[in-house]
Amino acid sequence: MKLSRREKFLIIVLIIAVIGYIGIKYVPFGEIFSLEELKAEHAQKKQAYDAMSQNITQKNVFEEKARSLTEEIGSLNVISDLQQEKVIVFLNNYFAKSNIDVSGISFTDASAVEMSHIPEQEESKEISSLEKIMNDIKETPQSEAGTEGAEGTQGSGDTKQPSMSARRISANITFESTYNDMLNFIDAIQNNPVDISITNISTLTPGGNLLQGNMALNFYEIPKLDDFTETNTDWIWNDLVPFGKNNPFSMEGGSLLGSSGGNYDFYMSVVPESSDLPTVMLGKAGDAQRTTYVYADSNTAENVSFVFNKEGDKYYYRYGTRNSSYPSGGGWEEFTPVSSGNVYIKIYSSSRNSTTDSSGVNISVTNTSGLNIRFDIEGDDSSNPRIYFKEPRELIITRR
Repeated sequence: MKLSRREKFLIIVLIIAVIGYIGIKYVPFGEIFSLEELKAEHAQKKQAYDAMSQNITQKNVFEEKARSLTEEIGSLNVISDLQQEKVIVFLNNYFAKSNIDVSGISFTDASAVEMSHIPEQEESKEISSLEKIMNDIKETPQSEAGTEGAEGTQGSGDTKQPSMSARRISANITFESTYNDMLNFIDAIQNNPVDISITNISTLTPGGNLLQGNMALNFYEIPKLDDFTETNTDWIWNDLVPFGKNNPFSMEGGSLLGSSGGNYDFYMSVVPESSDLPTVMLGKAGDAQRTTYVYADSNTAENVSFVFNKEGDKYYYRYGTRNSSYPSGGGWEEFTPVSSGNVYIKIYSSSRNSTTDSSGVNISVTNTSGLNIRFDIEGDDSSNPRIYFKEPRELIITRR
């Protein structure tokens, strides 16, 4: 049946009316277009916008704080990157110049101290004031102890500014020298550009002109902001430490850690290439003259070989790296193990400091002496060790 134009129009109107009726009756427009929800969403968006606007407004304030703190840090003769490894190299430079023979250096844990004449309270665990300022700039939460300390300083109407504080580590040195050499060392430390305090000296005279004693030196560190740039280029830490990869085992170099002897026959250290020292150092325990030292320096796993032999009732050894060996020329050196039936070798290692840090050692041991070869490894990286052995089943290896 053919419909006229008017009938088609009426049918379309009827369909639209039916759809509209069904939509109004059954579709929950009130829930879909809730005015209250729209108001809440608008309020939330407005709050976020206001907060963003406030942060933008305060940006200049925080930047000014950062600039002010940077200038304050730059005006202080305090180290901005305090590391025990660099302290050892730093001190060794002064030991050599003043003819101080040091047999041991130990360090205390870092602690916060006031940079003023006010005596420090014992067992203080507060963070330094500069760290509080930096945390304010970084908008990081404070610890409860730090917050209480800040509130205690500002409470009761006291407008006095808190004392400047910094982090400190103490180096305890066991040394031997003449009286004049000790005075020269003290003068050199006190007159150097960086603030270092000598807090305690105790000495005894075993005989002759020599003094034996202990000395405590305090090194201070100021915290620095991210992307902090040192401005005092005439005294910064890097200029005070002799850098480079010169052979540290010459007579002018420092002693290998643990070289005073003890319960080990040999000592080795394995450090990153970024260190001021060679990546591998190896020497005989108790070698004050450093004549038995060998070394290697690269950002790869170095091959280190030990050979132990016995002829008659005497024991002999030799060892070497890719660069050098001891004794040179492939000979043998006699030794007496510190423990009957065993050779104890101490290895000081360290965690890797970056994804490109690849220094390490592959150790091979040839043993026809009948002795037990024992390796004591301390501080190695737990997930990616620096120390590997080619035949570990023939050795006694302890890691800690």
